[in-house]
Amino acid sequence: MVDVDRIRRMLVQLERYRALLAADHPDPFRRRHLVQTAAQICIDLANHVIAADGHRVPRDYGDAFRVLAEVGVLDAALADRMVALAGARNVIVHLYVEVDDDRLARAVRAGGLDDLTAFATAIAALAADDR
Repeated sequence: MVDVDRIRRMLVQLERYRALLAADHPDPFRRRHLVQTAAQICIDLANHVIAADGHRVPRDYGDAFRVLAEVGVLDAALADRMVALAGARNVIVHLYVEVDDDRLARAVRAGGLDDLTAFATAIAALAADDR
């Protein structure tokens, strides 16, 4: 069973980062930090749900969202976009390639914020069911 209080605290943090991203901060390093942190919160939420409910262990961060789709917490399309977010987080953290800051900003504006909201809504509904 998920820890409802922990989920709520993490969802409040996610909403703070989502709101900061919505402000479309012009500093690319600040935007990178916000995306990285929002993604990490989502990953942590996914892994908490997976562990608490005894689902299969994800192979990597992105796979955590696939697991949530497999068990019906997320729809497949949202899970795919969250996998992409986890990938963006990895690029930012590990600098596998040069981060395209304009592309990152466009991705946030083109639906990234809605995806964060949809993910938070799905997790909040799951936590409400576990009460």
